[in-house]
Amino acid sequence: MQEQQNDLFEKLGIDVSGEKINIDLGKTKGFFNALQEMLTEKAQNLQQDMAEGKVDLGENIGIKVDNEHIDIDLGKTKSFIEDLGNRFASFMGELDKAVEGIDKK
Repeated sequence: MQEQQNDLFEKLGIDVSGEKINIDLGKTKGFFNALQEMLTEKAQNLQQDMAEGKVDLGENIGIKVDNEHIDIDLGKTKSFIEDLGNRFASFMGELDKAVEGIDKK
């Protein structure tokens, strides 16, 4: 765990040693710029998928709310949460690739 944290700090341009913290603003800025680009692209893709009807959150989540009732389809909700977990894992994998790409620059 500590090794992973140190690797992340190094990729971000942050050196924590003893009582000092040194920040390489070039690496840090590069990391956050790459992260911003990646998140912007993912948000645009999700927005486009929703606009094209590829993602219907109300139907996929299995939760319907009106003034008198809340209906929860546990099967759909479970499926949605599993899919969300898979998408998050995929996103984290892409984030790792972005960090590695920044580290190589």
